[in-house]
Amino acid sequence: MATSASPPRRRPTTARPLLGLRRRPGRIALAVFRLPLNAYAHDAGWLMGHTFLRFTHVGRRTGQPYDTVAMVLHIDRAAKEAVICAGWGADTDWVRNLRAGPAVNVRVGRASFRPEHRFLSDEEALDVVTQFRREHPYRVRLFETVLGWGNLRDDDVVRDFVRTHPFVGFRPAPAASPDVR
Repeated sequence: MATSASPPRRRPTTARPLLGLRRRPGRIALAVFRLPLNAYAHDAGWLMGHTFLRFTHVGRRTGQPYDTVAMVLHIDRAAKEAVICAGWGADTDWVRNLRAGPAVNVRVGRASFRPEHRFLSDEEALDVVTQFRREHPYRVRLFETVLGWGNLRDDDVVRDFVRTHPFVGFRPAPAASPDVR
């Protein structure tokens, strides 16, 4: 006697997609992007030089500290400012947290400091991207291909990109002056 078994029912999954790089990071992307964060967590961030920085920000709703690692796109040595970009746009949690309050700490390589931050204007961000694509053409091609950001070698595409992706500059906050009475 043959019985007909119904196929097993699939439960809807809320897990992240495997790659999901173009709109939101998927599981593999998150694992790869967490490598620098893990290096910093194990006091080995200095091995990456000044390619990545780690910053600690406070959740706008929870008040809890969160660590985030981002690729440094530009370092202005005179101003002691490191510039990063929100690769997934303005709705990224860390961007919203920085709009609500300051970062607590920044670590670049072996240097660590209490930062002040600023959001760059579109023109400043355009200058950063223009210089970055001149200095790092292979990274730009990687971003275009893997992250689906379009042809970042095209000025019009870059202008659209900087309008939708906030650029943030971190620099050491001025030392608090002692309270003299």
